[in-house]
Amino acid sequence: MQKTKLSHIIEIPIIKDEGFLCFAEENKHIPFPIKRFYYILDVDDGAIRGKHAHKETQQVLFCLRGSIKILLDNGSEKEEVFLDKPNQGIFLDKMMWHDMIDFKKDTLLLIIASDIYREEDYIRDYDNFISLIKTL
Repeated sequence: MQKTKLSHIIEIPIIKDEGFLCFAEENKHIPFPIKRFYYILDVDDGAIRGKHAHKETQQVLFCLRGSIKILLDNGSEKEEVFLDKPNQGIFLDKMMWHDMIDFKKDTLLLIIASDIYREEDYIRDYDNFISLIKTL
């Protein structure tokens, strides 16, 4: 596990034969039971995705193709993480504000989540996020 300032990179196995095969298992490579996955692609130039934190949900983001910058913010420190390897993902713990920027053309971003979609789990206002962090 490679530590970053605010999180850590998760590296999953990559097998090379006639091509490449990467895999991950819950509670082994992914540090939580997997309840949902989704992916983001064909992002408009200059778009900023994310712009939120989760009260309870944990996530791991993998850039399967292309590259992307993830801006992390825990309420007191900020960090920029660059993803461009399909077998390396960034772990996002709960209460981690994140913005996804600088999507290279044809980027494919896979997100693995610890919970199903529940709108009440999202914090979409940054000032509200900062207020909630101060109460923890």
